[in-house]
Formats: sequence, C-alpha cells, structure tokens
Amino acid sequence: MIQVQLEVRSGATRFRVSARADSIQRAVSVAGARYPGGEVRLVLPVEPETFLAKAGPGESIGVHMLESAAG
Repeated sequence: MIQVQLEVRSGATRFRVSARADSIQRAVSVAGARYPGGEVRLVLPVEPETFLAKAGPGESIGVHMLESAAG
C-alpha cells in the first residue's frame, strides 16, 4: 500500500488530497472517480517518509484538504 499527495483541479479551483491505494496509478484513478470532472495529477516529489503506508482498511482518499487556492 502506498500513500501519495494528488492535486485536483476543477475550473479555477485547485486543492490537494492524500490518497492511499495499491499503486500510484490506482490512487489517481480512485481520486478521479471521487472528483469527476476534475483533473487529477500526482504531486512531485513524492514524500519518502509517507510513501509506504501502514497496513489499513484499503484504498482511501483523505477527506481533508492539504492546500487550497483559486486561479
């Protein structure tokens, strides 16, 4: 299980979420399903301290915004 930060853009709104899944590709896919119509991108560089997630209940998208900006 991995954990990465993703940037979601929808119109003029931009925010970051934390996603946990079996792969980076799957994390982006899950975030895209959660935010339909938004453009989802991996935030680089990937943080090595948090990349390997501890075992948990499965895939998830963080419910808290890590960063928010307009424009």
